[in-house]
Amino acid sequence: MTTVPGRAAVAHGRVTLPFWQLLAAGVLTLVFGLAVLAWPQATLRLLGVLAGLWLLAIGLTRVIGIFRRSPDAAHRVTTRQVVDGAFGVLLVVIGLACLREVAAGVTAVAVLLGLAWLLSGFAELLLGMFAEGRTRTWLLVIGALSVALGLLFLAWPGLTLHALVLLTGITALVIGIAEIVVAFESRHHAAVTSA
Repeated sequence: MTTVPGRAAVAHGRVTLPFWQLLAAGVLTLVFGLAVLAWPQATLRLLGVLAGLWLLAIGLTRVIGIFRRSPDAAHRVTTRQVVDGAFGVLLVVIGLACLREVAAGVTAVAVLLGLAWLLSGFAELLLGMFAEGRTRTWLLVIGALSVALGLLFLAWPGLTLHALVLLTGITALVIGIAEIVVAFESRHHAAVTSA
């Protein structure tokens, strides 16, 4: 295994998550959060468009990850690739729905964002089960946080636009920063274990 993994690898039953994919997800989520908070007086249409574009980008990143295989895995598809691919397709669908339903109101956007956070949390929890060390801990924490936030959005869909914008922006900032930390943590873990 290389010291800086660019792809998922399976070694001795251990899954190493791809650095580029974790970093891309973190940066995209962080930028989305900053964009939402930069325009707190945003209209519902702008929030829906930003959320839809963010979900599409994250979904496509995960779908692209299906086709990136490690040399060790030959032509096998790993569990991580299946989870990422399925989750990526769901995010693309939710992103498209978000872009399509921007005129439907605050409740529709809140429900779509809640579903995205909930599904993201479940995927992170599942991936955390396959990881090791601090990467596993970080993924489980991010997953639990995402699930909790998704449930909050779904339980409280009647948010005001201002509350929805602030909650979405702050949530995206926290999750984005955590995903960036996980990316560098998994890269460091891979470098230490391969040395």
